[in-house]
Amino acid sequence: MKKLLIALLTLLLLFSLTACGSDNNDPPPVDQQQQQQGQQEQQEQQEQQQPDVKIDEALAETFLNTKTGKFYSQFTDGKMYMEYKMTVEGMEMTVISATNGSKSYSETLIGGISSGASIIEGDVMYTLMPEMKMVYKMGLGDTAANIAGEVIAEEDVDMADLKTGTRTVNGKTYDTEEWVVDGAASIMCFDGNELKYIIGEAEGMEVVMEIVTATNKVDDSLFVIPADYTVMDIQF
Repeated sequence: MKKLLIALLTLLLLFSLTACGSDNNDPPPVDQQQQQQGQQEQQEQQEQQQPDVKIDEALAETFLNTKTGKFYSQFTDGKMYMEYKMTVEGMEMTVISATNGSKSYSETLIGGISSGASIIEGDVMYTLMPEMKMVYKMGLGDTAANIAGEVIAEEDVDMADLKTGTRTVNGKTYDTEEWVVDGAASIMCFDGNELKYIIGEAEGMEVVMEIVTATNKVDDSLFVIPADYTVMDIQF
């Protein structure tokens, strides 16, 4: 069964790639890639040979009955626009994130002023520098490209991953649904059925995101590089 890639956790990972300038996305060695590909193909073949597909349908239906599932179902067409507030290393910022299929957009505002934006299209990332009207173009490693391309791609979910509880954020207690994917936790905090916060926990780090806007309406102009920008192709 496929693992669920929670949309907002993936956006958090994308933010860490684009805003923090991570350079630890080198692909694994070729023989390891081939081994992983062979294992994946074998797993997919086994899944396809399963005679009782009603199990998957039942799990999908169960997931859609969770608060996370109801929120997540807004974005099954691959489109998502979000604004959220977060504090990183004592710095308050507003982050705008958008996805449309294989395209992703991320912009960070500090004190209402943009500190730059990034566009990911397929396996290429464009970093926009508004003050200089320049764009840095670079290829992504396989891991980063796969993350960008699978923001809202998974349709299955293992309900055993779900943990429910409560969490107090800024003096108010919220119902929570926690999902863990590959050791990284995404804790969805709800007021009734409304998503208010997402808490991402990975490798001993915690980031609290306050949801300002979440919609499936996406402005395609976000993914267009301004005509008066100079593009510099960076090779590694």
